[in-house]
Amino acid sequence: MDKDTDKETTIALREKLDLRRKELDLTMKIDRIRDTVPEPTAMLTAIANVLVDQLHANLCLLCLLERETGELELKAFTNRGERSGPLEQVVTRELAERAVYADEILIWEGRDVLPESDLAQLPDDLQLVAVPIIMGTDERLGALLLARSQPPFGPGDVALLETAECQIDSAVVQGYAYYDLQQRNKELETIYRVDRVRDQHLPFDDMLNAVLQELRVVIQAEMGFVMLYNQTEHRLELRATTHDDIFRVSPHYEIVDRLANEALEKADVICHNDLGTTLRSMLCIPLILRDEIIGVLGVVNRYGPRGFRGEDRRLLRAIGSQMDTAIFESLERRRLRQVLGRSVDPRVMERLLANPDVEFLKGERLVLTVLFADMRGSTSLSERTDPELSVGFINDYLGRMTEVILSHEGTLDKFVGDEVVALFGAPVPQSDHALRAVRVGLEMQAAHQAVMDEWRARDIEPAPIGIGIATGELTVGEMGCPQRTDYTAIGRAANLGSRICGVAQAGQVLISQATYDLISDQVEATPITGLRLKGVDHDVTAYDVRRVLE
Repeated sequence: MDKDTDKETTIALREKLDLRRKELDLTMKIDRIRDTVPEPTAMLTAIANVLVDQLHANLCLLCLLERETGELELKAFTNRGERSGPLEQVVTRELAERAVYADEILIWEGRDVLPESDLAQLPDDLQLVAVPIIMGTDERLGALLLARSQPPFGPGDVALLETAECQIDSAVVQGYAYYDLQQRNKELETIYRVDRVRDQHLPFDDMLNAVLQELRVVIQAEMGFVMLYNQTEHRLELRATTHDDIFRVSPHYEIVDRLANEALEKADVICHNDLGTTLRSMLCIPLILRDEIIGVLGVVNRYGPRGFRGEDRRLLRAIGSQMDTAIFESLERRRLRQVLGRSVDPRVMERLLANPDVEFLKGERLVLTVLFADMRGSTSLSERTDPELSVGFINDYLGRMTEVILSHEGTLDKFVGDEVVALFGAPVPQSDHALRAVRVGLEMQAAHQAVMDEWRARDIEPAPIGIGIATGELTVGEMGCPQRTDYTAIGRAANLGSRICGVAQAGQVLISQATYDLISDQVEATPITGLRLKGVDHDVTAYDVRRVLE
């Protein structure tokens, strides 16, 4: 081997060792960044800075494909040098996309890939290098682009970039894991805040507004809204917003309504980022629980130029999963109060509201006891008494009877004129429903005697009452039409109780055989046999209860 050959070999070896040293140095620097800078954007920016320094570049851009949409997003860039500023304008999305789907590292002459109009402000010998970032063999993650004028990118630079790419793909995956963990934590924190709002038991509209404020802040949107589904008219109705300016213009409301219905039809999240100038973007999710449509939850106009992103969709799903339950429970609570608010004692109502998973208003068959109290001679009383006094007496009587019923945790079914109907054993189960009803019947007679004594002092001869009680299997639940519903019971036992009430004499509390069988050892009662009741094809035995045995 001659001296020239030996010298060339030595130089090649030195260059190879120098390249190996640079590769190791680059690998160590990137590894150090991954170990010390966990936040993805900061980590990628730090890597871009290292690449600019190691390759003496003027500009480095790192772009990644958004995992859900596949859209290319700029995640980090570093520019150096006096003339690097214009490069930010000419390294276009088109070049980045070409880099993402390249099969190898590409080196471009600036004059070959950049518009003629841009070349005047750039170095004549500008070169760009594009590195596809690929995980494994075929999972495209994004691209790395660098630009410089001198010296041209050579084989050593390509080798360094190949080394960098092997580290960057792992860094990107590490960033995804960090981001997913942060996103999950954010979702859990948001769910926790929504739960705290739910736990405050605010009035329904206040609860909606409080949740929308949380939603708007966490997704960084100008406005949040809730539309509830009108089951009767089968349409969405705007119920609450954090801002109402947009909805003062009819066309914008129509757009929101259309997109909300689109979300219902698809039963999935709907996202639009190109709607217009005032209403620019909208993200909404249908609220569906137990196959029942509740409504639509959404946000409008995300802050920033890009509109709503994948992370916003995931956050909205997390909040929606809580909101459908919260709204459903609130609607059920409100419905329960509307139907039973004046029919049960407040203590009973609180127990009902404390069991959101129990559908108290649904129809079911239960063994219950029903009580009927009817005034004897009320028609003649109304005819011979001043109307104002008559109404005053009836209202006083009904109020006193209701107090007695509720004090024993009975359920006021209805008033039919001056007749009072009460249930025992529903909606809250009561093992002693028969005895409760009898106690109430006896106390109602005593309370009504006090009412009559007071009204006699006002020159009114009030009418006494007769009470009938029956026990049996009844269908109980919310019944009626969309305009009005009541919590009531129907069945033979209810008809029997009404018929027994009809034959009860003034001051009597008559109970059916089934009622007596449940409490025979707890009451003093006299049987009345051979009763002929309307609608009953056989003789009936009832029992006249005198007192409850202590």
